[in-house]
Amino acid sequence: MASVDLTNTWGASFIGGIVTAVLYGITTLQTYLYFMNYPNDDVPTKLFVAAIWALDTTHVTLMCHALYYYLVSSYGVTTSLAYGVWSLFASVAVNLTIACAVQAFFTVKIFYLCRPRLRWIVTVPIIITVLLHLGFGIETVVLMFIKKQLSSLSQLTYYAITPFGAALVVSDIFIAVALCLLLRENSSLTVFPRTKQLLNILMIYAINRCLLTSLVAIAEVVLWAVNPENSWFMAVDFTIGKLYANSLLASLNSRNFVRRSRNSGDAEFFLNTIHLSDLPTSSGDMGTSANDSDKLGRGDQDVLSTAGSTRDIETALRK
Repeated sequence: MASVDLTNTWGASFIGGIVTAVLYGITTLQTYLYFMNYPNDDVPTKLFVAAIWALDTTHVTLMCHALYYYLVSSYGVTTSLAYGVWSLFASVAVNLTIACAVQAFFTVKIFYLCRPRLRWIVTVPIIITVLLHLGFGIETVVLMFIKKQLSSLSQLTYYAITPFGAALVVSDIFIAVALCLLLRENSSLTVFPRTKQLLNILMIYAINRCLLTSLVAIAEVVLWAVNPENSWFMAVDFTIGKLYANSLLASLNSRNFVRRSRNSGDAEFFLNTIHLSDLPTSSGDMGTSANDSDKLGRGDQDVLSTAGSTRDIETALRK
């Protein structure tokens, strides 16, 4: 046992597990607040939120099992520490599912935000990179189960792990760029300073979200490439699913703040989040009809949708 450095192996994963548990608590709180504050949301959105929370709970359960196995059940058994337990690799698969599901959610909303003639041009590159992220992720998980021995995972660096991380980063960048371009287009069409300020805040949020998940993914790939036998890469991987889940839930839960800021006329009150759950779900909802303005007037539309015309946004800001 003296030859095993637990500080850089499962000691590192234990630290990652603590951080992950904190983030899971935030996810659970946000899920509770969502169902308490938005009982009138459509059923598909509610089911999607419930599924994300269930997957997040499953991941924490698998993580705890893996940590218990290495730090308690296999304590003193050097040979056991050299192999990956099934729950460790399964937790990677669950995080992959969460990340791809959230990316798909944003992709669908971007599709309906775009003008009809630009929808496929904008979303096809995003769809391709998300599918590549999913494909390389599945390959990585399958090879983990096949290899089993942690020291042999270094063989996956160039044909599985690196493409996996690269696809994640590129897909997040594409999503952020698409959101920023759509917001920038609306910003260029308005002369209202308050509207421009709001759209700039939303662009900053999109960029920050991309930077956070991308930096975590890059850190995981680098740590894996440097020394896959150490568990620092796994400590980072534990957290990434929570970042995606919380970015989704923060977007959904901030709609009441938007409503209050609209009513008070305080543009500064708009939080740095883009609210996509209330965007149109069909091409027929994309217009700038009086019905859209009427929804805003009733307070049912808690979000300033960038899918509508700039006039819709300015009308909402004045209310």
